[in-house]
Amino acid sequence: MKVVIIGSGPTGLSCAKKLKRKVDYIVFEKDTEIGGLAKSIKKSDFVFDYSGHLLHLRWKETSNFIFKILNNNILKIKRNAQIYLDGYYVDYPFQINLYNLPIEIKSKCVSDFIKTYRRKNSKTNNFYEWALNTFGKSICRYFMFPYNEKLFSYDIKKLTTNWLGDFVPKPDINLVLKGAYQKKIENIGYNPVFYYPKYGGIGSLTKEISLNLKNIYTNSYVTFIDFHKKTIILKDGSKVKYDILVNTSPLKYLIINSNAPYNIKKAAEKLKHNRVYILNLGIRKNNFRQHWIYFPEKKFMFYRLGFYTNFSKKLAPQNFSSMYIEFSTDEKGYINFKEIEKKTIKDLINLKIIKNEDDIKTTLWLSAECAYVIYDNEREENLKIIFNYLEKNSVISTGRYGGWKYSFIEENIKDGFEAAKKILKLKGG
Repeated sequence: MKVVIIGSGPTGLSCAKKLKRKVDYIVFEKDTEIGGLAKSIKKSDFVFDYSGHLLHLRWKETSNFIFKILNNNILKIKRNAQIYLDGYYVDYPFQINLYNLPIEIKSKCVSDFIKTYRRKNSKTNNFYEWALNTFGKSICRYFMFPYNEKLFSYDIKKLTTNWLGDFVPKPDINLVLKGAYQKKIENIGYNPVFYYPKYGGIGSLTKEISLNLKNIYTNSYVTFIDFHKKTIILKDGSKVKYDILVNTSPLKYLIINSNAPYNIKKAAEKLKHNRVYILNLGIRKNNFRQHWIYFPEKKFMFYRLGFYTNFSKKLAPQNFSSMYIEFSTDEKGYINFKEIEKKTIKDLINLKIIKNEDDIKTTLWLSAECAYVIYDNEREENLKIIFNYLEKNSVISTGRYGGWKYSFIEENIKDGFEAAKKILKLKGG
């Protein structure tokens, strides 16, 4: 049995790790380095990631694997995240930490939440209506709606609720009241505590997973898939046959660049995603202690910024900090880097994150061409059509992008493990 794996991110590498010495595999990575979006880049003695990629651990097998792989190179961190609104910093989650807001905004949020809480709201699969029925119009107005519009660059009235999971905490009335008038509410949400490598950025994880793995080929872009002949074609024209194909690259483009039937391609073309651009900065050390800050207001072009050096001080030279700033567009979006960088620097000065432009030692723009998949009304049906076809053609498409879902690194590693277990079961059969 020969297995071809497309992509060397956490999913592809974890699958290869499980297959090692049991099944012949080969990994193709389009970039010049392994890691996918979970790699780190060093510039001017700063280590940058593709924004904040953190480890949220919840399953025994994958947690043990990550602890073993990173060994002593791992830090346990208590979340410090906030929302910036109208000059105020509000602790995350917004809906249960209203205490720091002006009394008029706080009162509106609490009053509308209570009205909503008392009503018996009908269930809905629409995110816009779900948020209104869950939090009330003021919490939605100040945070839920503007932030998610910026994050997804998509009409939130067309989003379903299938992506929510634990990503958006749903509080009860006692937590809202306590967080508005008594004290900060902590340990709520899917990431109150997270882990991160002490050295090397998140890329140190994928590098460790790849150790002692053979047959990983970088700079190997897969341009076409022939599902009938079970063959992939690379950019240099070479062809590689497989018995089973494991895909961790964006599902939409895997299908479009193949000889799949018309109806399968049509389903893939309907899959939607956004694009995220990341401005990484090396700056003089500042006093900000937050790990990340959300910016729902339209006057800011970015939707979130964070500080790598608040994950680990080892990611920047002494007396310097490093940070990431995220901008979202639709899938065809393009931004004027020079213009946006200039405006962002002004915003950072006004926010007192930097004193002036001289505080910036280095900059690095990165992009995630397929960042967040869009959960619209057509997604579920189109995925069903595509996955049914792929299963019949010996293809396992999995991970954040192969599975076309909103997920996190540990889940992606779990996906890689499960793909490998499925392959080993087929081999045993």
